[in-house]
Amino acid sequence: MPRQERERRYIAEYLKEQYPKGNWQLNVELGRIPSEYVQRYGMTKAAALFRPTRPRVDAVIWEPGAYTLVEAKLRDIKAGIGDLLYYKAVLPETPDLPYYEGQPYRLRLVVPWMIEWIKQVSDAAGVEVVVYWQEWIADYVRERLDYFTADWRAKRAEVMKMREILGVE
Repeated sequence: MPRQERERRYIAEYLKEQYPKGNWQLNVELGRIPSEYVQRYGMTKAAALFRPTRPRVDAVIWEPGAYTLVEAKLRDIKAGIGDLLYYKAVLPETPDLPYYEGQPYRLRLVVPWMIEWIKQVSDAAGVEVVVYWQEWIADYVRERLDYFTADWRAKRAEVMKMREILGVE
């Protein structure tokens, strides 16, 4: 079974529902582009050449009064807060933010449920948390719980053995 990009689906569904008119972009590169690249190739080509080394925020939303960096987490919500704080630190040296015109920026974490200590830490860090639920998330949670069972491990071992026998990667 191919890998399912659940967090990409999750953030895309959130943005389509909450911002149906647009003014957002997914998977936005942040951080500096070395000036020697820009001088030699120009901004567009330098950004393309340097793309693999730049961190990416899940989405940005631009509005007249604010520019919002959005990170979505289905698991490991704590990491989302750290990611956003890192993105905030590299934001001032990002020369190619789409539609950024000097607006104040906000940090937003989109999660399927809230845990009290996450709320406390996010408030202290200046990160807005939005709880956004989709029904397919319940299936994903059940699947994750099954992942650690003996039955699932045995089934996975059987699949891996068949792949080895058939020479399939």
